[in-house]
Amino acid sequence: MSLIYYTRYPSPIGEILIALTEKGICSLALSQNEDEFVQSLSKEFATKPIRDDEKFQRVRGMLDSYFEGKSVEFDAPFDLRGTDFQRRVWAEISKIGYGKTRSYGSIAKAVGRPRASRAVGNAVGSNPVPLIIPCHRVIHSDGTLGGFGGGLPLKKRLLKLERVSPLPQSE
Repeated sequence: MSLIYYTRYPSPIGEILIALTEKGICSLALSQNEDEFVQSLSKEFATKPIRDDEKFQRVRGMLDSYFEGKSVEFDAPFDLRGTDFQRRVWAEISKIGYGKTRSYGSIAKAVGRPRASRAVGNAVGSNPVPLIIPCHRVIHSDGTLGGFGGGLPLKKRLLKLERVSPLPQSE
């Protein structure tokens, strides 16, 4: 049984909840209350999470910089649970630079499944660490935003923070 830790991070977009194991960051919730977050972690990892704000200083610093409008590469280690396909999609999304967007179709091509845009959308939607793996930067090829777990108003707000016009780039 591994230990899991969590913290609360007050941000300009509301409270963010973050969890990590000894391997790395495993979860980030944008719109979940703390009790629900702790319960879902307890269920997924079969252990009660421990609140420990000190373990998150590096991540907090990266988030502080991000919300100040600075280009940040979240280079913290991860402990992500997902299928091989989901992991390939998340790795590809991680390559999208600050202030850039890519389409679901371009991600599908990059992971070797050019006709799997819908499956890519599902993998994007199951991203356990939004913001850190910047799924808000994935949009439709026609420039429309698509979905976002935190809601479209939040996706628009994050793209505006990064000074992105919602048109695909880096096709």
